[in-house]
Amino acid sequence: MCITTVSARSESDVRIAAVSVEQYAVAMLYIERELMDHETVTHLYRDGVDAIIAVTSSFDDASWAAPACGTWDGADTALHVLGVARWYGQWLDRALAGTTSLPFPATEIDQHTNENLEALRGIDGPTATEQFGKTALAYLDRATDNWDLPYSYPYGTATVGLHLGVAATEWHLHAFDLARSIGRVHEPHDAPALFRAAGLCVAATKPALRGAILRRLVALGARYRPWHTILRESGRKVDS
Repeated sequence: MCITTVSARSESDVRIAAVSVEQYAVAMLYIERELMDHETVTHLYRDGVDAIIAVTSSFDDASWAAPACGTWDGADTALHVLGVARWYGQWLDRALAGTTSLPFPATEIDQHTNENLEALRGIDGPTATEQFGKTALAYLDRATDNWDLPYSYPYGTATVGLHLGVAATEWHLHAFDLARSIGRVHEPHDAPALFRAAGLCVAATKPALRGAILRRLVALGARYRPWHTILRESGRKVDS
């Protein structure tokens, strides 16, 4: 399968400090506003969605069948991003219902990703991409209305707004895969901001001290080849 976003490396990395929901929410608000603003994160997310739609707009049958991401071809990759966009909406439903447990453990991400992909078989690449765009942007509208809500995903618990940084990175990584499959290059317009947005969400899933250290490292890392780092840490081969 294809590796997607930068993520925690072990189960211990997805545990948060044992604090009340209220304390956690206050801490997340402080962390979020320390580095990013709403407009920047929503732009990063929308830019990633637009990039996937733009690069696939010129795809023909051969393009859809070309290797794109690991063992996936272009059509598989389109199905994957559609499935992930639907996941995000489902996880928001859980958050709105007050559920803070993980939707499934990070150790099971490959299994659930494959099951998600197989459930969408029968949808062709162009249709999957069209549905992805609608689903992803509908989720963004809902997310902006619930920005500070505690939100759990397989790698931990942050807030809806913080997780948009990871979601934006997911879209940009797969825009990169799809562009590369037809000999083109994709790079986000603001790679340092994308690096910070994703890193801030990952930091929020850590215990307090580790999270504070990681936030400082993220701020430093965003200054030097941030897109190269995102690609490398997601398992993609890049020039050194």
